[in-house]
This record gives sequence, C-alpha cells and structure tokens, in this order.
Amino acid sequence: MYGNEEVIYKKTIEKDHCRGEIREYFLTYKTSEIKDKEKWKTVKALAYVRVQVMINDEVKVIDNYYIIDYPICINDLEKAIRDHWNIECGLHWRLDVIMNEDHSRNREKNSILNLATVRKIAFNLASLDNSFGKVPLQRKLTRYMLDFKNIEKLIFDVIPKLESCQ
Repeated sequence: MYGNEEVIYKKTIEKDHCRGEIREYFLTYKTSEIKDKEKWKTVKALAYVRVQVMINDEVKVIDNYYIIDYPICINDLEKAIRDHWNIECGLHWRLDVIMNEDHSRNREKNSILNLATVRKIAFNLASLDNSFGKVPLQRKLTRYMLDFKNIEKLIFDVIPKLESCQ
C-alpha cells in the first residue's frame, strides 16, 4: 500500500504572470466508511483537491473529488490530475476557437450533448487526416466545408486506413 497515514497530503504553489495557484491534494485509502460498499467494491482510494486561484486581489476556490480504483502515490495522483485538466482545457479551447462551440445556441433536449460529441468526432478525425499535408486544423475544416469530395475522401480513404493500423 502507499502509506500508512490515514490521509496523505501534498501542497503545491505556482505563480505565473499575475496569477497564483495553491493546490492541496488529500489522498486516503480508508474506504471502509463508504456506504453501500457492495456497489463501490472496486474503490481503492478517495482524493480531494482544493485549488485556490489568485488573480490580482481576487481569490477563487475550486474543490474537486476523485474516486480511484487502483493504488496510487500522491505524486502520481497530482500528475494524473494535472495531465487530465491540461488535455481537457486544451481540447475545450480548440473546440471553442476552431469550431465556435461556445456560441452554439442549441437548447433542445439532448442536442447540446449530441452536437458536442459530433464536434469532438469531427475534430479528432480532421486532426488525424494527413491527406492535405501539414495544414492547420482550421484550414482543413474549411476545405471540408467548401468541397464535399474532401469529406468523402476522409470517410472512405482516411478512416479505413486508420482502422487498419490498429
């Protein structure tokens, strides 16, 4: 097991430009208090992360909770969480900037989730398409919109080649 303490703690402090962040990581393997243990039998650890973001004189506190199903040390937990949010934030930024996702006005039932899923699929497929050479993603998407033949090529040429590589 990773540590005999009831709660393992780590604190990091970062300051960059006019922004400071204090991250506090709490990790415990004491899962006996979980209610309905049969339903949660794979849970090995619980983690809580408090992030304090300071921009100028304003402080924003964000609390995040994690359920973990494998043994992990506090340093690996920190790295996994940071890597996850870097990917998530990077993808969101690209979807917003390239696909204008934040300006979507869909409000019908599952349409928000459905269109977000379609955008991510289109984004990932276009990212994998090397048929245009080294062309920025936004230019690729424009080429798909302007010429349906490019979409046909993506569907019938690029995707089957990707599947055969697996």
